[in-house]
Amino acid sequence: GIPFGVLTELVGPAGIGKTQFCLKLSLLASLPTNCGGLDGRVIYIDAESKFSSRRMIEIGVNSFPEIFHMKGMAQEMAGRILVLRPTSLSEFTESLQQIKVSLLQHKVKLLVIDSMAALVSGENEQGLPRQHALGWHISFIKSLAEFSRIPIVVTNQVRSRSRDEASQYSFQVQSRDDAVEDPTNFDSHLVAALGIHWAHAVTIRLVLETKSGQRFMKVAKSPMSPSLAFPFYISSSGISLLSDDGIEMTGPQINTIHCQGHSSIINFDGERLQ
Repeated sequence: GIPFGVLTELVGPAGIGKTQFCLKLSLLASLPTNCGGLDGRVIYIDAESKFSSRRMIEIGVNSFPEIFHMKGMAQEMAGRILVLRPTSLSEFTESLQQIKVSLLQHKVKLLVIDSMAALVSGENEQGLPRQHALGWHISFIKSLAEFSRIPIVVTNQVRSRSRDEASQYSFQVQSRDDAVEDPTNFDSHLVAALGIHWAHAVTIRLVLETKSGQRFMKVAKSPMSPSLAFPFYISSSGISLLSDDGIEMTGPQINTIHCQGHSSIINFDGERLQ
């Protein structure tokens, strides 16, 4: 599960399932306690306009049919999720100030920010340094988690690693014949966006990736769990683990982000799942 009172980050390439993860979490937080939920409200900051109420209801109907087939239940669950769509980092900043008040007044049990990288990228285009843009927000979001004692989940994008960055990793060694590696044979050229200061600020980092067509969720950083990888899939019921038994990881594979053999997922209504 996602722990309370800390900042949890989801990192992965587009289409891997970050938003699907957030939708399923939002649904669980809003469900009644007798159904395994938190019986609360959710604030969902949708910076990339990926939130879909139709997809949310689809997940609910297929995951909890006994609840969602009750008259009016789908509308009630949807009404517990407040979706905000800031178009800039400054709008997001204003939203955070309002959210701090709402957390206690409105029985909020989960805050989702999808995605932080999208908000910051707009500021970078205007010439504002990334770390300057993020500094205050890192501190404020962490304080929100500690103050409210609720889970805060933030999604992060990936970017290509530069040649200079790649040389910093000791596990990348040059081949004996000095040949240039074929990128199709080595796909770990992706790193999390937002930089090292952000990486240190998050309490838990979950990496979503694909290897040979199989999706994995890796616990890359956590003070309460060993480094494990869990195979998962996405269906009409949302994101689900194939097994509760994680695969132990060691060395550089903990932090690498693979996107090997990955293709977009299409749901039953023909929509692309993110």
